[in-house]
Amino acid sequence: MPNLLEFLLALFAGPARAAAILGDLTEMAATRGRLWFVAAYARTLVSLTWRIVLALFVADIGRQTIFDLFHLYIGHTPAAWRNNTGSWLDLLNSTGPLLACIMSTLWFVLPFAVIRYGRRDRFVRLTFAVALGATLAFLSIPWASLLFAVATLALAAAAFLSPTWRKPLEVLLWTGAAGLLMIGATAALRLRVPRALLFVHGHGLLAANAYALLFQTGLLVLALVCSRLHRLLLDQPLSANPTPA
Repeated sequence: MPNLLEFLLALFAGPARAAAILGDLTEMAATRGRLWFVAAYARTLVSLTWRIVLALFVADIGRQTIFDLFHLYIGHTPAAWRNNTGSWLDLLNSTGPLLACIMSTLWFVLPFAVIRYGRRDRFVRLTFAVALGATLAFLSIPWASLLFAVATLALAAAAFLSPTWRKPLEVLLWTGAAGLLMIGATAALRLRVPRALLFVHGHGLLAANAYALLFQTGLLVLALVCSRLHRLLLDQPLSANPTPA
């Protein structure tokens, strides 16, 4: 049982902090009783998770809102360059589906990270810059989109060469890769699984709802990947107090 309690705390606070918290609660419970321990543990778990729950809620709404605005923009803005051939703009336009997947990942990760880590966090600032650049590259703005695509790639290259920004870039790249895998797996399953299998006796659970549930589960996995990578690469480890000589 203690291992399970520590495991739950470690999911949100890290192994070192979880061990310290559980040790303090166990020590105080020796004089305050088991009921106090249960209540204190529950309060601690809530204090560690409420921000994550809020971040997931805002991130999901934010991603959907951004894409609703994208659809509104694209529906009312003719993409004149898509009729051109033999230009560099055709190359950018051909990456539209990939950019859409990248934006779906970034505009979920960005609000999630803002609430989890604050707007001053380097990973948050880098994610915002890349999300903005990728979005402007995706929109059909003649030449300006190509300029922002090049600028975003240059920003990523500069971050890679900078000791200060390299780790935030690593977190962003691995999180982006996880997002692309999640979207790809969802799309592949949608193509391979017969729609008839996603109905219960011909009614009730519609295929669209099943795919939406699968996608939302993928977003939870994406948030977990982002949190673990941020903890491993960017969070400062807890250092023990130095012992006097």
